[in-house]
Amino acid sequence: MALKIVVLKDTKPQGEFIFDQPLVTIGRHGDSDVPIRDPAVSGAHARIERVEGGYQIKDLGSTNGVSVGGRRVEQHHLKHNDLLTIGEHLLHVMISIKASSKAPSKIISKELPADVSTGLSTGSAPVDHASAYLLVVKGGQPGKRITLQAGLTSVGEPGVQVAAVSKRSQGHFIIHVDGGKDKSQVPVVNGEPTGFKSRKLEFGDIIEVAGVQMEYRSE
Repeated sequence: MALKIVVLKDTKPQGEFIFDQPLVTIGRHGDSDVPIRDPAVSGAHARIERVEGGYQIKDLGSTNGVSVGGRRVEQHHLKHNDLLTIGEHLLHVMISIKASSKAPSKIISKELPADVSTGLSTGSAPVDHASAYLLVVKGGQPGKRITLQAGLTSVGEPGVQVAAVSKRSQGHFIIHVDGGKDKSQVPVVNGEPTGFKSRKLEFGDIIEVAGVQMEYRSE
């Protein structure tokens, strides 16, 4: 079982890490397995441990905590494509059942292409979603297109409400990230709140985040 973590800030990838070891440390200290240079991150902030059936993250008594899908947790059993918030950074977690024998236990890439897909291969051919985009239809800037070529695209307004659209082999999924002051505020798709779990998007869906309505479309 392999663990892949992509660190993002303001939707821009800051680093990519792949592990097959049983314990991974996260923090501001340079010797952390996943170092995050952020004053809101504690020196030893959290750790991820391999447990029966997968991985779990544990807060190490940090000042600002760890949030999963917008909810603060002390300990959480990680699922594939979970989004962690640590300080001002997002950590996109991917879990692969099989680790590549050629891959080292840790790989760091400081810069990633803007259109990189952050999914781990599952052995099946990926579906091409290059033509998918969001079109702002109400609020914000009507007519504006938001491309969805990256592995993760954030939408919304920091401090008000933020969601992310994750590109996977099965399509695009919308995920709650932050509800601002209202911690229960989640994205709305076709008039229905998504809750704190990811939801697969279908072409024609109307998404509302931070008062802005967007239609999920394809060329």
